[in-house]
Amino acid sequence: MLENIFPIIGIGASAGGLEALKAFFSAVPVHCGKTFVVITHHNPKGTNLLPEILGRETAMPVEEIKNGTVIKPGHVYLSPPSHYLAIRNGLLAFDKPITDKIPLPVDFFFRSLAATQAEKAICILLSGTGSDGTLGLQAIKGEGGMAMAQDPKTAQFSDMPENAIATGLVDFVLPPQDMPKQLIQYTSGLVKDTVKDIEPLLQNGALDDILALIRQHTGSNFGLYKTSTLKRRIERRMHIHQITEPALYVQYLKKNTHEIGGLFKELLIGVTAFFRDPEAFAELEGTLPDLLKDKASGDTVRIWSAGCSTGEEAYSLAILLHEYMEQENKRFNLQIFATDLDENAINKARAGLYTEGIALDVSAQRLKKYFQRENVHFRIKRNIREAVTFATQNLAQDPPFTKLDLIVCRNLLIYLDSKTQKRLIPLFHYALRPGGILFLGSSETIGTFSDLFVPLHGRSKIFQSRDAPHPRMRFSKIMDISGRGDTSYRTEEMINIPQEKNTDITALAQKLLLTEHIPPSLIVNEKGDIFFVHGRTGLYLELMPGQPHPHQNVLDMAREGLQLPLTTLIHKAATQDMEIIKRGIRVRSNGHVGTITIRARKIKDPEALQGLIWIMFEKENDDVSGQSADHPETVEMEAEQMERELRLIKKSLQSAVEEREMANEQLKSSNEELQSTNEEMQSANEELETAKEEMQSLNEELQTVNAELERKIGDLSHANDDMKNLLDSTGIATIFLDKNLNVKRFTTPTKKIIHLIPSDIGRPISDIATHLEYDDLVRDATAVLNTLNHKEFDVRAKDWNWYLGRILPYRTAENVIEGLVITFVDITKLKKSEILLATNIRALEMISLEKASLSVILDEVLYRIESQTKGIKCAIYILNKEGTALEYSAGSSLPAAYNKQMDKIEIEKDITQPIAMAVRQNKPVMIPDLTGLSPSTPFTTLALKYGIKAVWAQPINSSQGEMMGVFTVYYDQPHTPYPMEEDLINQTVPLMGTILSRHLLKISTEA
Repeated sequence: MLENIFPIIGIGASAGGLEALKAFFSAVPVHCGKTFVVITHHNPKGTNLLPEILGRETAMPVEEIKNGTVIKPGHVYLSPPSHYLAIRNGLLAFDKPITDKIPLPVDFFFRSLAATQAEKAICILLSGTGSDGTLGLQAIKGEGGMAMAQDPKTAQFSDMPENAIATGLVDFVLPPQDMPKQLIQYTSGLVKDTVKDIEPLLQNGALDDILALIRQHTGSNFGLYKTSTLKRRIERRMHIHQITEPALYVQYLKKNTHEIGGLFKELLIGVTAFFRDPEAFAELEGTLPDLLKDKASGDTVRIWSAGCSTGEEAYSLAILLHEYMEQENKRFNLQIFATDLDENAINKARAGLYTEGIALDVSAQRLKKYFQRENVHFRIKRNIREAVTFATQNLAQDPPFTKLDLIVCRNLLIYLDSKTQKRLIPLFHYALRPGGILFLGSSETIGTFSDLFVPLHGRSKIFQSRDAPHPRMRFSKIMDISGRGDTSYRTEEMINIPQEKNTDITALAQKLLLTEHIPPSLIVNEKGDIFFVHGRTGLYLELMPGQPHPHQNVLDMAREGLQLPLTTLIHKAATQDMEIIKRGIRVRSNGHVGTITIRARKIKDPEALQGLIWIMFEKENDDVSGQSADHPETVEMEAEQMERELRLIKKSLQSAVEEREMANEQLKSSNEELQSTNEEMQSANEELETAKEEMQSLNEELQTVNAELERKIGDLSHANDDMKNLLDSTGIATIFLDKNLNVKRFTTPTKKIIHLIPSDIGRPISDIATHLEYDDLVRDATAVLNTLNHKEFDVRAKDWNWYLGRILPYRTAENVIEGLVITFVDITKLKKSEILLATNIRALEMISLEKASLSVILDEVLYRIESQTKGIKCAIYILNKEGTALEYSAGSSLPAAYNKQMDKIEIEKDITQPIAMAVRQNKPVMIPDLTGLSPSTPFTTLALKYGIKAVWAQPINSSQGEMMGVFTVYYDQPHTPYPMEEDLINQTVPLMGTILSRHLLKISTEA
């Protein structure tokens, strides 16, 4: 119901929305004549400065809403912080207090706006976090309203506009300052008389052209939709593009094919919500005990949600059934089939991911029990998701599901024309088991099919299927609502809908009879039921007394003298492949008697009339219809006819007796055989019938499940790719092992630690070499697998890098242990810092005691470095006072004889000595392989004698840059320092400089 003649624009904003609101209202003309209701998220305990701020941006009155505020054009109204807001009787009224954990004031108001303003509703979503407003926007679009969203690039917080845009329903995506201009252009079209505007769509075939373009580009035909619905949606698209003539819109569609997609979405908008119309769902819940009273645990409950849109309705049904099963302590095999024409909607339903706005429709208890939170969304839990199978389906063309306990088809029939509605109601009856429930929308009805359904709750439109027959036969085409199928005659058995069948027979029969130029005629079946009447048949037929019936029988309506001939003719025509003619038949009509000829033959063509019988009445030339029935000649002729009829009867009886005797003989000869096989055949027939129905149902379900499986395979492939990229992007070395400790998967960083290649998948981890100084990997992995207690350890690699290792059980979603996960996190920097810190602390402790000698302190520092890896020994040489020689100071791990020969190395004389070179050059000297030097020098000879094969000499300088000595690392194998090793020593050398400086200072002080 439209409560206001002027446009009401709802604006939703949250975090970052202030700047957007300022930009918007600064561009709104003062005398625009529109009402703006701004809904924001703000603290009810804080001071609301928004009226003052926006008041500086616009000359329109800006006021906070009080309960019962009268809506006036040209005003800006600001929402209250404490209550949800609704429109009632032209007033802005407070609803329930905002106490929810997830406040959704924008969604709440937008829904109210949609309910009261219908196609005149307009909503705008600006900057904000979360998804508030998205569901309300969908409600407005479902009523034919208009939606705008801020360009996310211009939004400080883009969540709200992005969630709105993701629905595909937003008409305009603009910066806030550009919105008013577009808004004025759009609303200028709404003030026109919509009925007058859209009437030209019926002229010159414009509507047909538009529908043809949609069918051509999307494969969908909306020919069965109500014309008024189509016109309203098309008119709205014309308003958006400021097109006034339908013919011009047709041309626009031809030139801009993307608009065809926009119109297609407009026509497919499905308004839905969880537990939509709670009172109706409560009444549906009340029917479950009677509906399922004969079901035991393990039995199957089959439900069909037709026109399910994005799945809210289907999941609501699943939740209701789960709650019922818990209450009754039963476990049914729940099968909910949810179908819709819109493939995009089905994909969203399958994902089961909904905005936080569903909190308005789903109680907190149900949210906690059946949903899991994912950022600003809720995802349906697995046990509910697995109860529902989603598939795209053409309701009018595709075969229905069968043996159903419940069909829910709400607010779909209202969009279809009455002819299509009359097709679908019997189809639902066919799909339901006797006693099954049909749940329609509040504005929908079963129409004239009260013989198929009995109402249980009239207001909620809940109907129970009667145990009434639904004969099956082939009949003419059913137009596809979507147009995705063809419109040729279908060969499947469908429900017999008499009025539609008769319509087809009428057209075909008229075509046949008119081409033959025939006299008064009938089309009947072998029982005499009349399907079609041609010409004036009143001389031969008369209505039976009492209430007329739509299926009259020619034998009941035959006038005096015609019943017996017609019976004979119909029987012969039905059993013989030839035309049957009977002449000289006397018929009494209105006190007069006439002589006629009756012809009858079985119809062979067209196909739809095959098997029916064509009867023609012809007057004979010796017609005496003008004579009175009491005339002597008439009496004599009647007597002759009665004699002829009597002879005919005797002949027919004799023929019948002979046929009966022959049949009796045949029956006697086969009776024993039939009796012996009758029970077996009956049993087999029942089994076959059951199997046929089960196979048909299984085939339908398999097709649906196949589509679902294909989607799941795609989802799994994407999930696998996502997982691989996630693991690789973390930079954490990860190995997955099965229960036999065989490699299942590993990440790229693992290759630096363990020698793994793709072909190692499936090999035992014990067979693979590592860079780690860790021999207990297999033992520890086995222990974790046996105890299920995780293990954590620090381990060093041969390149001096350190890793934090973790071994954890691999648990599936069902909490089953399927192996192990081993991770290695690089903690080299942390470990280096620990070593340096420990070295500094120890050195400072020794210095502070003032008891340890310089050589002892330096030996402690060297020990800390030497303990980091195998095969290295360190020494420190101090420059003498004269600066001419290096004296041995520390290096107790080296042989004493070597240290003795390395004492007092003269800098200028011993030019081949690495330590002397380091002093002269004042930079590190590295000789990675002494064994390869040629010719040999005194130093190389000495070093090799003591097993030294590589050397690294690092100058030690004071903090002022004064040369103080040399720190030297000796290796028992050719070696180049690793980055971690080099970094550690480079950061330790300054500590040595500090120690030496303090020592010299102490000596000078004591002197």
